[in-house]
Amino acid sequence: MTLKPLSLFLILVIPINVFSQKELTQDQVLEDYNIFKSTITTAHPSLYEYTSKPAWDSIFTAFESQEIHDIKNSDDLFKSVVSMADHAKDGHLNVLHPKMDTIPKLFPLLLKIIDNKLFTDTDDYGFSVGTEIVSINAVPSQKIISSLLKYAPSDGYNLTKKHHQIEKEFGLLHYYEYGFQERYSVSYRDESNLIQTKDLTAVAFEDIGKQYPNRNSHFAPYHNQTNRLYYFKTHIIEPWPFVYYVDSLKLAVLTVNSFGLEPKLYKSKLVELFKQIRKKKVTNLIVDVRQNIGGFRINAINLFSFLTDKAFKQRISESAITNSLPNKDYVIHSVSNYNDFFEKYFANSINRNGRWLITEDHAKSEMIPNNKPFKGKVYVLIGGNTFSAGSAFALSAKNTKEITLVGEETGGGYYFHTAQFSALYELPNSKILVRVPFVKIDKYVLDNSIPEGSGVLPDFEINQSLEDLILGKDSQLDYILNIVANG
Repeated sequence: MTLKPLSLFLILVIPINVFSQKELTQDQVLEDYNIFKSTITTAHPSLYEYTSKPAWDSIFTAFESQEIHDIKNSDDLFKSVVSMADHAKDGHLNVLHPKMDTIPKLFPLLLKIIDNKLFTDTDDYGFSVGTEIVSINAVPSQKIISSLLKYAPSDGYNLTKKHHQIEKEFGLLHYYEYGFQERYSVSYRDESNLIQTKDLTAVAFEDIGKQYPNRNSHFAPYHNQTNRLYYFKTHIIEPWPFVYYVDSLKLAVLTVNSFGLEPKLYKSKLVELFKQIRKKKVTNLIVDVRQNIGGFRINAINLFSFLTDKAFKQRISESAITNSLPNKDYVIHSVSNYNDFFEKYFANSINRNGRWLITEDHAKSEMIPNNKPFKGKVYVLIGGNTFSAGSAFALSAKNTKEITLVGEETGGGYYFHTAQFSALYELPNSKILVRVPFVKIDKYVLDNSIPEGSGVLPDFEINQSLEDLILGKDSQLDYILNIVANG
């Protein structure tokens, strides 16, 4: 199957696995389940942080004694494994649907979650932006949102990341949960606040790809951009950092959508950008990491080195609970050999009750200020998509009292997360994919009053309203611009 260029944009924001339904025997289900269970119980280093061992034992017992008898195919098992994995509350523990060659037609509307309600995010299929979707096929929208949360992993009790992933992947996740539908009966609230119903036909994945750049929540109207496709390519999915200026405020906006690029080239790009910022005599800098799902940690460290004049700290410890890769016959991808990684990374560790622990940060020598740091006022924009290394950068900013954070809670955990080394498993019968992280990272924080299970919290929480959605207004960025203008 060949996808046209427009469809590739959607793939960039949705890590999609197209899917099939494979019939399974009870023995096949049990084999796949046992591989999943043994892998996470012997290797996942924070499995019991949010769900106790007795609670996990009850989850496993319920599956083995009851649920397993109702599982007939790979789709059934996928839903069960996703539901179990969700109890780990780990954004790096990913369960992906089996691959196949075709993508089914999907629910056509692109939606935004505001106040736990669904609203249309584009002008399509006779719906104007901001129309409330009350139900789909007689299932209330709130119930749909709740049922899809398990497919969107996040750290701890965070919902912002889950909601953003549901928004991006709504058609796919609705398919996972409710199966294929040729037509959808959509109840919505009209301009007179009356409930109306309209039938919609499922559409091809490629058609959704063409719609995706038109989302009002990408804020093209706010930036006076009429070519939404161009704006989408140059602002929303552009991986390299870029900067634009508000000359009247002596302000620069540095947008950093990814840390997942080659570190030496990345640092060179940062040096170039901050040189430009100095030449412009900027006194206010906004660093926008709202779309930054992570990447190489060193890139986040290098960026922060331009924002501080002091040495900084990110981690207090890292730990693992296994020194060998479990069920390695089913691993189809890892960044390196785990045994080699463990011997080198945990060479100076201490073993406490079966947990290997290191307290010296491998990147300590890198966490020093750049010799030409930015000297003005810094603001950082964060959101639910801010994850992994993106969230680590946000936490470095949070630990620095001089920097102001604006936006939403990050999707990455505040006190800890699991990552550093992960392996991708393929369960042999269902072909379900499970990515398991092996290292628990306890973070350096200055404020211990933050509730457990939180992400990095903004100093000023600004959420998009329905009015913002309809206008295409970036209320979070606007909030900072108003502070600077009135300062």
